[in-house]
Amino acid sequence: MLVNVIILKTEFFIASRIIQGNQSKNKLSKPIIIISLASIIIGIAVMIVAVSVVTGFQEGIRDKVIGFGSHIQITKDGLSNSMESDPLLIKQPFYAELNQKKEVQNVQIFAYKPAILQAKRDDVVFTHNNKDTIHSTQDILGVLFKGIGKDYDTTFFADKLIDGKLIDFNNPNNQTLVSAYICDKMGYKVGDEIEAFFIRDTQGPKKEKFVISGIYRSGFEEFDKKLIFTRIGHIQKLNNWGVQTFITVLDTCIDKQFVLKAITKGGTGKYQYDWGNGFQDSPYHKFSGKVTERIQLISSDIAAVDFGARNEISSIPDTAFANITINSPCSCDELISNESFEYKTTNQIITPFGEVNTTNGFGTQNLYTSGFEVILREWDDLTKLNEIVYETIPYDMKTTEITETHRDIFAWLDLLDMNILIIIALILLVSLINMVTSLLVLILEKTNMIGILKSVGVKNRSIRTIFIFHAIFLLTRGIFFGNLLGIGIIAFQYFTGFFTLDAEVYSLDVVPVSINFMHIIYINLLTLVTCLIILIIPSYLVTKIDPVKAIRFD
Repeated sequence: MLVNVIILKTEFFIASRIIQGNQSKNKLSKPIIIISLASIIIGIAVMIVAVSVVTGFQEGIRDKVIGFGSHIQITKDGLSNSMESDPLLIKQPFYAELNQKKEVQNVQIFAYKPAILQAKRDDVVFTHNNKDTIHSTQDILGVLFKGIGKDYDTTFFADKLIDGKLIDFNNPNNQTLVSAYICDKMGYKVGDEIEAFFIRDTQGPKKEKFVISGIYRSGFEEFDKKLIFTRIGHIQKLNNWGVQTFITVLDTCIDKQFVLKAITKGGTGKYQYDWGNGFQDSPYHKFSGKVTERIQLISSDIAAVDFGARNEISSIPDTAFANITINSPCSCDELISNESFEYKTTNQIITPFGEVNTTNGFGTQNLYTSGFEVILREWDDLTKLNEIVYETIPYDMKTTEITETHRDIFAWLDLLDMNILIIIALILLVSLINMVTSLLVLILEKTNMIGILKSVGVKNRSIRTIFIFHAIFLLTRGIFFGNLLGIGIIAFQYFTGFFTLDAEVYSLDVVPVSINFMHIIYINLLTLVTCLIILIIPSYLVTKIDPVKAIRFD
């Protein structure tokens, strides 16, 4: 054991003397060593920078896609329009449960509604990127409104807001967050009122007005050119989710009694009404006009089930009230003329017997959503959490990963991994060629030394070990300085953002870098192990050298 240690120390000493390049008469090894060392340093630095930039680019694009959506979407299962999912009740057991998981950053509700914007003027003149003045005659534009609630994580827009402010969820006005792309196209600015036309399934187009509270620019044109953010309440009403109930008094009689009529909006358009005796199809309720009373109305839309064989309630019902105050009791013995009723407001009606005051239902549309967006803390948890979420939600819901929602984008990002592999392979090949050349030249130069060592009884294995130690010296130096150079470059870019990009082309405005020390360790290990394994082959040249010829070699 002691002999082996002494031999290794001897081999290590000889290798260290060779690396200094001071024992050579023709000084050939020194420039070869410098070239090989430079090759390793540059190769390591290029691999570190390349991997850092590509992974940084992938993360930058991925974060933007997730910023406009989420890692996982929960929606109703079944066939539906990709932009308008069937409504789900917001009150779900898994809503709070998912928020408790450590891997989950946030769970938020959302709703989509396509629309057509109409500009106030036909001719728009603006300067884009402080370069060219552009004239536009576009007066309509197809967009997609995304309704968001108070639970929405707006931190994504913190550094992307270029004018105005984010949506105030406590403000009942129709505030919107619009991209700079759309504003440039349509000539909008903060504070402008925009007009949007929404297409509804059972009704014609509906015109709505919104006010621009803020303008953002993400640099991701695919989303900037179509997405407008607003409060989810507006989308809930436009999608006719839930129902809203009203009560009025008719100026006629039925069976010699006064008549209340239910007016219900939203839902399927087919309703049932409960005036206190269970649900029925009739929207009318008769009363005597002689007794002061408070009447409650519950209305709900219904859905046909089993090919129309039976009906069932398909949404959360809404409740309205009518307070009947009797001042002059009277009977409704004949048709009441219009003059007998005074409709002061929609909620206050003066009648021959007194007064009717109604309280409208608040509506149940705010209880529904298109789905839930689950934002994770770590991208690597996506597949695992998707399986957990799927097992958590009811059977009539489904989960969709962001990689499925935007397949083309993530397929493109996956192709960048192939580019990285090609770059690493080419750089390793160049480094290996330089290392092999360096070792072969060194063996050639040290032929005399090899002959002398063999003549004094040193085994081929020990001589090969000397040159392997030489390779390790060279590699470790190159790897060390290569890491300094590579990490220095990416750290400089990370903290300064010195190198910039054209956001219109690359969707990012600076060259992105990701400092991942595990990637750096893998690069170092791959380089070290690969080079050492390959360098074992040329080291066998030592065994072919004849000691007598080697000593005479000049």
